[in-house]
Amino acid sequence: PKFKALIILMITTIVKPLITQTSKSVLRTFESSSIKVLATQTLQVENENKKAERKRLSTTGGLRNLPIAIHPDELLSHAMKKSKRIKQDMEIKNARNRARKWSAERMDLLSKEISKPLRYILDGYKRTLPILHPFEATVADLTVKARTSRGEASLREVLDEVNEFRKAVLVVGKAFAAKAKSLDKKSDILAAQDDGYEKVEQLFREESFKILNLIEIQRQLRSIPVVQLQLPTVVLVGAPNVGKSSIVRALSTGTPEVNNYPFTTRGMTMGHMFHPITKQRFQMMDTPGVLSRPDEARNCMEFLTLASMQHLPTAVVFVLDLSGYSGEHSTVKKQVEVRNEMRMRFPKRPWIDIISKADLPREDLPYVLANLNEGFIDVSVVEGTGLSELRNEVFEMLGKIEDILFPGRNDSI
Repeated sequence: PKFKALIILMITTIVKPLITQTSKSVLRTFESSSIKVLATQTLQVENENKKAERKRLSTTGGLRNLPIAIHPDELLSHAMKKSKRIKQDMEIKNARNRARKWSAERMDLLSKEISKPLRYILDGYKRTLPILHPFEATVADLTVKARTSRGEASLREVLDEVNEFRKAVLVVGKAFAAKAKSLDKKSDILAAQDDGYEKVEQLFREESFKILNLIEIQRQLRSIPVVQLQLPTVVLVGAPNVGKSSIVRALSTGTPEVNNYPFTTRGMTMGHMFHPITKQRFQMMDTPGVLSRPDEARNCMEFLTLASMQHLPTAVVFVLDLSGYSGEHSTVKKQVEVRNEMRMRFPKRPWIDIISKADLPREDLPYVLANLNEGFIDVSVVEGTGLSELRNEVFEMLGKIEDILFPGRNDSI
């Protein structure tokens, strides 16, 4: 008894505290390890989010990566053919059970061969739209708004309709598969199979326009021009009819291309210039005219111009026309109002003011001079006046944009 009491005392006073201390140490180690794992996982998620954000901010062309929707006739034909390739399982001796399995498998495959491609397309939109470059996202939004202004369905509505159609096909497939399994007569089972095919075809006859709507809006989105973000760009901004596209053609090397956007018949002229020393290629584009009015009253073309200044690596050449031939919405006073508004909105953009059509008489020149406190360049495309000076100023501006995009590239020049 004394020896047993001694053993118990030793366990209580020495061993138990040691075990407890060891347990706490192990627990602390485990907790520390768990914290490290959690911190590592959190850091990985943050890095992935940062990578996704960098991708969203630095790439264009995302709309052209949208999965291509299949024409409903082709989609139905493919699904019908594939499901009808399923043969009866001749290892099943009972004719009724064999017909049940055969019909159910056909209905199941038919609905899945229709649903899966549509699900893939919907998932593609879900993945792509949130990571679009801001300029592309804005242009896509303008495209959709132009559709809705014409009374057509929005992109969200179109996608929802396609998803509902997809679900309806699955419901039909499951319903007729279950019906085939529940019938007792082989003839009734085969009749149910035929009814299932007919019901799916009826769905396509009545609702395939939903897929056609998606194909149309997809065609519009995929046709949006891709702007090369790695090239510094100068945008010519101003009121309508002030001569922006003529200046782009005069300064460009080669023949400029015209980028057309789905929401307007007015394209954007895109030209290119090459720096005489660095040989770096630059982009130059005119933009749709901007009027002197609040944003709530602006149209899609004006928002395209604002998006090009806000979301692209651009320098700005603002063009004014004092000839009086630009139209009632582009009076000299209104042009100056637009100029001052844009300059206040984008104060950090490299900026040049030019007065075009220098070969024509001018109106309100003193008023304009009082507002252009940063100076201006006189330009006449007809006579060639000011083009060399403008070209040199543009190269200097674009060099500033290039230094931001590619620090150190020109240090050795």
